[in-house]
Amino acid sequence: MSHLEDRRTEAHARHGTATTAPTRYGEVINRYLSVTGYREPAAAPSRMALATGTVLVGVDETPTSYTAVDHAAAEAELRGWGLRMMHVQHSYELSEASRGAAARLLEHMTDRVHAYLPDVPVTSRIAIGAAAPLLLSDAHDANLVVVGHRHRATGTAFGLSVAERVAAHHAGPAMVVRVPGWPPGPGFGARPLVVGVDARTPPEVVRFAVEEARARGCELVVLHAGTGAVPAGHLPDSGGVVVHERLVSGDPVAALLDASERAAAVVVGRRGPGGFAGALLGSVSRAMVQRAQCPVFLVG
Repeated sequence: MSHLEDRRTEAHARHGTATTAPTRYGEVINRYLSVTGYREPAAAPSRMALATGTVLVGVDETPTSYTAVDHAAAEAELRGWGLRMMHVQHSYELSEASRGAAARLLEHMTDRVHAYLPDVPVTSRIAIGAAAPLLLSDAHDANLVVVGHRHRATGTAFGLSVAERVAAHHAGPAMVVRVPGWPPGPGFGARPLVVGVDARTPPEVVRFAVEEARARGCELVVLHAGTGAVPAGHLPDSGGVVVHERLVSGDPVAALLDASERAAAVVVGRRGPGGFAGALLGSVSRAMVQRAQCPVFLVG
């Protein structure tokens, strides 16, 4: 484990230790836990405004997909966006029985979301063909695309290879959901968001992390690989978000993987040095998609 030198920056003179009070994200997670039997049900707040954005999530019948839907729905709730679910069937699966099973799956997923987030608008559709190209095509107008990651997946529609392809080739923010042992225990909703940066990280990566932390109501930890301060432009006006800088002198992958064990999610840049749109994932982002212990946002 590399040595971390802690330094704190705060945008509005907020000081103190890490947040222990429930965050907005924590309230959403607690509502989910109440439905799954961990707590007494709590009344969900009502949101009458129309959705201003869309979260697209790939759906199949695996437990990993259920977890991905849970996180996609939470993102939609936090931002006041709608949720769009997409299930892909291969051509050899076409039959009245398989279509009926797919329709029942999407209906069940919709009921699952509305059981704990009744005000999130949900739409769904069934597509025929190859999962990754269809999901990428449908994501062109989405504000966030979410896919589940399954260990050693080879035969599911939204398994490992599809998650990596979507994460690599989607033009906007993507979230790969990796949460071993989901649903979480107490305290998960109060965890901070972590973002990894170095001197070549595009500024939009940290801007996204600040926006996500603001939506969640949580603190943000900036893990900076290298020496000296975080480069100018990497810390925009945090708008009240408490930001902690940590300098990583050793392997950034090891530091991010370690941090992922105590984070609600990790944000990383999609490309490696000199990367370009359509390129494969960089070494850090690929390692996080494959090995992180929490959801991973890929940006830029």
